[in-house]
Amino acid sequence: MKKIGRSDIIGQRGMAYIEGVVLTMGYMFYPTGGVEAGIDGFLELRDIETGEVGNLLIQLQGKATEKDRLPGETDSTFDWPCSEADIAYWTQGTAPVLLVVVHLKSGKAYWKSLKGWFDDPEHLGLRKVVFDKTTDEFTLESKAAITAVALAARPGASSPSVRIHEEVLTNLIGITVSPRLYWAPTEHGTDKTFGAALRALHPPAGSEWIVRSKSVLSFHDLDQWPWNELCEAGGIEEFDTVEWEESEDEGRQRDFVALLNRAIGEFVRPELRRDRDSGAFYFQKPRDRDDLNYAYRSLQNTTTRRVVAKYGKKKKDPTQASYWRHSAFLHRFARFGGRWLLEVTPTYHFTRDGRESDAWAGERLKKIKELENNAAVMGQFVMWREFLMTHGKGDLLKEPYPFLSFAPLEPLKLEVGVPDDLWKSQEAEPDSPALNFSLAGETVEEAG
Repeated sequence: MKKIGRSDIIGQRGMAYIEGVVLTMGYMFYPTGGVEAGIDGFLELRDIETGEVGNLLIQLQGKATEKDRLPGETDSTFDWPCSEADIAYWTQGTAPVLLVVVHLKSGKAYWKSLKGWFDDPEHLGLRKVVFDKTTDEFTLESKAAITAVALAARPGASSPSVRIHEEVLTNLIGITVSPRLYWAPTEHGTDKTFGAALRALHPPAGSEWIVRSKSVLSFHDLDQWPWNELCEAGGIEEFDTVEWEESEDEGRQRDFVALLNRAIGEFVRPELRRDRDSGAFYFQKPRDRDDLNYAYRSLQNTTTRRVVAKYGKKKKDPTQASYWRHSAFLHRFARFGGRWLLEVTPTYHFTRDGRESDAWAGERLKKIKELENNAAVMGQFVMWREFLMTHGKGDLLKEPYPFLSFAPLEPLKLEVGVPDDLWKSQEAEPDSPALNFSLAGETVEEAG
C-alpha cells in the first residue's frame, strides 16, 4: 500500500496556514507544486480595491512544526537553523524570499526576509534565522512590512531562479583488493636483495610484496613455493586485508599503498610499461608497427583512440621518426570517507624510438597540455577507466588477476552547475588533440 507520512501532513497544514494569511491580506498565493528545491510558493501583490496585479512577486519558503517548543525558544525569540546550500539558493536569486515558520501547537506563524537577514555577515556565519515572536508574527498586520520588501526589490521580472542540476565525473575509480595478506620473517633486509633471490628461484614470480625490517608482506601465500624458500616457514601469518585497509596507523597505510602500487604494476602488464622517472604507465609501441589504436567503450558508444603514434621526421634522415607519443596516466591510491580509491591523471609519455625516453619530452608535454581542453582530458580518463575495469578479467587462456580489480564510481550529484555554453566559451578547440592531431607543424607518420 502507498503511504503518506506524518511529515507530509504537517507540511501541508503549514502551507494551508500560510495561504490563509496571504489571502486575508488580499494578495495571491501560488504554490510551487511538484519538484522544487527550496521555494514552496509565490506571493503576488494585488490592489485590493481594483484587483490589479503588477507581477510584483515574493518567493516564500514555508516550515511547519507541531513540537511543543520551537528551536532555541525563549520568552521572546526562537531561531531556525539553515543549511549553507539553502542560504545560497535563497540569496542568489532575483526575487525577495520570505521564510515563514508555522508553529501548529500555538496556531501562530512568524516570518523573516532572508536576503535582508543574511546581508549581515554575522548572521551568515551563524547559519540561522532569529525570530522575534512579537514583531515577526505572520498576520494581517504584517502586510505593510511585507509589501515594503516587495517594493524595495529592483524592478524587473521575478521568477523562479533557474537551477541546473549537474553530475560531476571525478577522476576516481573504485578498487577491490584481495581479501588476504601474508606476513613472514625473512633473512633479507631490503626489497632489492629479496627480489634478486626471488628471481633467481623463479623469474616469473610476481612483485606483489614488500620487505620491511627483515619481514615480507605480500598478497601471495608465503607458505607456497617459491616464497617459502625465502621465508621462515614457522613464522608465516595470515591476515584479513581489512586490518590494513581500515587502519589509522600511518605506517600500515604506507605499507598498504606500497603493496597496491606493486599490484597495479603487475596488473597492467604486458600492455603497459612504467616510466621510472615520472611513474607514468603508458602504452607500449608494438614490435611490428609504428602505431597502436585502442578500442573501448566511451560514455556514449564504442570508439577508438590512437594511443601510440609516430610523429615528424628527422631533418638529417627523413626516413627516421622524430619521436613517438604514448597515451599514459599517473596514479595515486588514496582513502576518501574510509574507502580506498584510485586517482587517475591522464598524461602522455614521449620516446625517441618507441622505447627510450625522448630528451624533449618536457617541452612536448607542455605544448599539448596548452592545447587540450576539458573534453579531451575527460575522454582520456574514460579510456583509462575502461582499460582498468576490463583488463585483467581473464579469458579462456588466462586466469583473471587475483589481487586487484577496478569498478566505476557513481557520479557526484550537485544542486548547482554551470551551463555548458559557458564552459565551451572558455575552450580554445572543441576537438581533442589526442595523438592524431598536428602540433606546431608536426604531422603523424601513418603506418604503411
